[in-house]
Amino acid sequence: MLASEPPAPFLRERANNAECAQPSSPSPNSRTDVDYALWQVLPNNRFRPGSRTLERLNAGAYCVGQDDNGLFLQRMVILSDEIVELPEASHLRVLAGIRKFWRAKDLYQKHGLIYKRGVLLWGPPGGGKTVTAQLLVQEIIRQYDGVVIVSSDPRMTVAALVFLRRIEPERPLIVVLEDVDETIASYGEHSILAMLDGEHQTDNVVYVATTNYPERLGARLINRPSRFDERVKIGMPSAAARMVYLRKACAGAKVPLERWCDETEGLSIAHLRELVVAVVCLEQDYEQVLQRLRGMEMQPKPVEGFRRREVGLLHA
Repeated sequence: MLASEPPAPFLRERANNAECAQPSSPSPNSRTDVDYALWQVLPNNRFRPGSRTLERLNAGAYCVGQDDNGLFLQRMVILSDEIVELPEASHLRVLAGIRKFWRAKDLYQKHGLIYKRGVLLWGPPGGGKTVTAQLLVQEIIRQYDGVVIVSSDPRMTVAALVFLRRIEPERPLIVVLEDVDETIASYGEHSILAMLDGEHQTDNVVYVATTNYPERLGARLINRPSRFDERVKIGMPSAAARMVYLRKACAGAKVPLERWCDETEGLSIAHLRELVVAVVCLEQDYEQVLQRLRGMEMQPKPVEGFRRREVGLLHA
């Protein structure tokens, strides 16, 4: 039986959801809560009582689970702060590139290309990788009636994509691999490679991965297009991005936005959120909060080797 890690951080909190990959062994008489309404047809002339059927999944985010009857998709309830689209060049580049991808299906088919895209978002913690991924998730759900698969175990994800494509061959998909370095540490690099361009290729899909530690990723993963075609650094928010975020988060509150923007240089979106929560919502002293956040300021280790490899790829 395949094991599974918890879902990605930005989708981890959800209301009234079962754990995605926890096996269960119910007794024959314990399923009184199931609304049986039809017979599920199985191979070899077998039938199982079932409930409702759907021709299409509801647009939304799902993780992959497994019980005694096999794999299933668990609908996830996404709980997050209101998403703010930041005016950052790297942030906008990713959004624009994926939006263009969704409009390019006919060109891919015309040239005999598998219609898929892989994007790796890397950079210091709190720089905006998760926000970028969240915006892509929101767009595919709201504008493209698409499905998001939050991958924790790549092997289970591959199996789920196979049966999903048999049922819905044209459905737009995004597969999210947050903290992909941790997934590799748990399941090995080969499992990721098999999902991205292995035997079971998936069409009409975007793979979005994030990492704070690109130096932990092997060359086979980051130096070959068709796995991650683009690698985009998402750095700490600029003054313009901080102002956009603070103006949105502090709407209706009387705070000196210009001062806050100037004095939060180098801080992440997570730091800015805590500043707003502590000062505006909890009425704590601004100077003390800022000092505390400065003490938490991230100082990521430079990744010179990855930076050189990225420059070489972009200019190849």
